Amino acid sequence: MTFSLLTAFHNRQEKTILNFASEQTDFEILQSFKAGYFVNSIENHELHDKKYEIAIKAKKSHSNKNSYDKTVYTRIQMWQFDFGTTEKRIQATDSLLNCFPNDCAKIKRQIDQGLKITPSIWIIEDKTIYIARTACEQVDDKWTEFKGEFADSFADNSTEIIVTECGKLTWTTKEKIKNAP
Repeated sequence: MTFSLLTAFHNRQEKTILNFASEQTDFEILQSFKAGYFVNSIENHELHDKKYEIAIKAKKSHSNKNSYDKTVYTRIQMWQFDFGTTEKRIQATDSLLNCFPNDCAKIKRQIDQGLKITPSIWIIEDKTIYIARTACEQVDDKWTEFKGEFADSFADNSTEIIVTECGKLTWTTKEKIKNAP
């Protein structure tokens, strides 16, 4: 499986999840999906100027230990929240840390912890928060590669990044994601 290289993406197009999704050759864009309450702690405070959301589905199926040997297609939901100022983004991040999905858990900056949550990646930039998530039964090599591409596209070396796996929250860096096995 090969994700497309996004060098041209960085140089010619606006940095949005919509452009990113269109570059993913192993996935197709879903026209409708349920957003649910996953991003409510950011969305409900209405601090953002723009919000984008999109979902993609893998073109090839797989199965894993959490899929109970049923064939599944990796589905990934993505959100992008743009804020007018760094201060508004900081307020939104504070809200997120005070009520992190799924159980409105309070988390501390740079402290890894166990948490009831689905797999996701949160990239916290100066004026933007990028989020992608999937379900435990849909985690496979595509998800691992996707996280690397997502971080490579939207994070820089000083970006705060939160990665969650089924039951675990980890603060990480772009470099650690890039070098993950």
